Amino acid sequence: MMNWDYDIKPDWKPKTPEEWRWFLVRKINYNDLRDIPKDTLKYYFPVIRKYLDPGKKELLNYFLNNR
Repeated sequence: MMNWDYDIKPDWKPKTPEEWRWFLVRKINYNDLRDIPKDTLKYYFPVIRKYLDPGKKELLNYFLNNR
């Protein structure tokens, strides 16, 4: 796992929308794109895009929208 500034258990899974948003932003910005469901990312992307690294935001926008 990448160097996170929070210690979470490896088997922890987000349950609420707030936890999902936090979890996705942390994973994407720390280059840990494994195990992110595409449909979940597509659902939360409009909300989290302002918190993402600009390069990663463009890459994910292309991946999700084929643009």
